Amino acid sequence: MDQRNGTRDSMKDPMNEHGSQGTGGAQPVPEADRSVASDHLPRKERERAMHREEILRAAEKLLANKSYDDIRVEEIAAESEFSVGYIYKIFPSKEDIYVTLIEQTSHDLIGIIDREISSSASFEDRLGNLVRSVFTWLGDNPAFTANHINELYTLTRTLPRLKAAHAEEEQIIRNKATTLFEDGVRSGVIEGDIEVMTRTLRALVWGLIGEDILHGTKTGRWKEYPAIVVRVFLRAFAPERGDR
Repeated sequence: MDQRNGTRDSMKDPMNEHGSQGTGGAQPVPEADRSVASDHLPRKERERAMHREEILRAAEKLLANKSYDDIRVEEIAAESEFSVGYIYKIFPSKEDIYVTLIEQTSHDLIGIIDREISSSASFEDRLGNLVRSVFTWLGDNPAFTANHINELYTLTRTLPRLKAAHAEEEQIIRNKATTLFEDGVRSGVIEGDIEVMTRTLRALVWGLIGEDILHGTKTGRWKEYPAIVVRVFLRAFAPERGDR
């Protein structure tokens, strides 16, 4: 049953028809598991989960063109065709919507990183595949990428949940990168401080993307960047040779 009336000018609260109240704040379900998980829920809960995703996708669409601070909940309501009151039953605040999106997209990115690092390929191949996959994913998710660069570090100072989500994401990625770099050191391909390696790789990736976004070129040259990042990284951490 369609819980909305299909118009943006006269939206109604879907939950008023069923008399149930939302609690908000539920943790995001990974994309691949959402349909399977929802199959086992009662109808009302399935509808609520579906509406929740529609609200998130509406916010994501708006974030592709506007910053977090410039988006009003009324705009998310218009885009999703739900009432403002109903959105607040699903999400306690605009911050909760934004943080949930960050958590979902970070989960997807971490999955890609884990897949490339865990492969049985050589260190050089894993590093190259990792960097290429990350650039591809970021290019396919412009809203996440632009907001991550333009405002994430500023917003973490004022949004406690975002700060916690960002810190968790950073720690997971750092741990996975450490595993990769330790393998590179053991194989004799690179040497140096692991923490410096992690910071360097991150700076190379985000630095190139940031230049594109801030100067309006978007993803025009991103296909060229992975090879540059890998080449610079391997040169920076190449083992010292006695004959140099």
